[in-house]
Amino acid sequence: MGTDADATRGLRRHTPIALTLAFMLLVVALLVGAGIYVRGIVRSSFRDAEAIRAARLEVGKLLNEQLDEETGVRGYASAREPILLAPYYAGRSELPASVARLRTDLQRLNVPGALPPLADAVDANRRWLREVAFPLILQHVPHARLQLRGKAFVDRFRADGIAIDAALARRGAFVDGRAQGAIFSVGALALGSILAVVIAALIFTVQQYRLGERLERERVKSEAERRRSAEARAAYVAEKRIADTLQQAFSERIFPDLPAMSFSATYLPATEESKVGGDWYDALQLPKDRVLLVIGDVTGHGIDAVVAMNKARQILIGAALLDANPSAVLERANLELVRGKSSPITAVCAVVDTRASEFQYAGAGHPPPILLEPGQNARLLDFGSLALGVAAESAYVTRSVRAVPGTMIVLYTDGVIEHSRDLAGGEAALLEAVESAANVPRGQAAKAIRDRIFTRRKIADDIAIMTVRLWESPATVSPRRIA
Repeated sequence: MGTDADATRGLRRHTPIALTLAFMLLVVALLVGAGIYVRGIVRSSFRDAEAIRAARLEVGKLLNEQLDEETGVRGYASAREPILLAPYYAGRSELPASVARLRTDLQRLNVPGALPPLADAVDANRRWLREVAFPLILQHVPHARLQLRGKAFVDRFRADGIAIDAALARRGAFVDGRAQGAIFSVGALALGSILAVVIAALIFTVQQYRLGERLERERVKSEAERRRSAEARAAYVAEKRIADTLQQAFSERIFPDLPAMSFSATYLPATEESKVGGDWYDALQLPKDRVLLVIGDVTGHGIDAVVAMNKARQILIGAALLDANPSAVLERANLELVRGKSSPITAVCAVVDTRASEFQYAGAGHPPPILLEPGQNARLLDFGSLALGVAAESAYVTRSVRAVPGTMIVLYTDGVIEHSRDLAGGEAALLEAVESAANVPRGQAAKAIRDRIFTRRKIADDIAIMTVRLWESPATVSPRRIA
């Protein structure tokens, strides 16, 4: 009887522990599975977002090609100079390939609502060629009625382009919503799991207390401490895994391919896990051999900062598609971030024009760019205005710098100079590192700058460095994925 009673008491003592541990394992498994799920959703959303951005650029190119056709024919009809038909022939030769690429992108992105406007745009262009362009080119006297008819076809073509872009924008909003929803769901699951574990721990404590044995009560207390530590660690590991996954997905970039420019970039997270933040950079090719550069940093750390980073990236890119003037991009993005009650975000927006050999930039509370000209010392450029998301009335100024061949421009986040309390010393170390990287091979400048500064220093905060160098001689630069 005594043996049976001892066995029963032992079973009663250990059953709550076994059940609680099983529940903890289930919670951890759910959190790990949720992290993997979010990773897949975020990667898929990132790929779709990049593809949508490329498709929207293709729509703009399509409209420009139609405009080239119209401009060439209209100029020839007025002056009858054959050289004026050059834009017409260029647009006519390039437009079919652009239509084919755009149709492929729309089918791959599953945007069926944009295919009918695309087909209508092709029909409008075909009829414009047959009924307007050819007669105007062949006739020796411009015909006003033909030109009016041509305007109707061109307006129809542009309306179709706007409809395609709107469909792509809706698809982009859906992709962003899906990613945000997945992140919110996982956060709710993590919170619910933690609450469930806390409730289970309370029930376990009450059951052990009723056994009336001090030794058992002490053991319960020890187990409760261990469980609380384990659940806190599990929640943190899950958050860190999601933050790292998002940072990895958002930091994968492909540089534009321009013979007159070379790029390099590097990103490193903080050595302290709790300081994983929202640093990012982007490089977007624009028409006429121009490149848009954006680098920024979200205030705060963890998942919220990474999510805010992704939102700010999309807003800035969307603003640049409307007007690539750096100050205009920052002003539109600032208004939208203020309305959305975003955390403060520092950023530099710049446009590099290889044809004009010009570097235009505007800053929003971010460390200033660095300019290194051949035979000169590296120097900090002028500072910008308030950070984004702070005040709706903030104004930003576009500054311009002439860039001779061999000039290197360096953009970076504040972690590069704030590795100690001596900000001036941090800036001096950065300028020295930039000068030491003047002659490194193409694509290695950012890494050389990073290694020069942090070989013997601890990385206290996330760091991002992006460089662009202008060249006089054309050179083939293959797109490459950056670290």
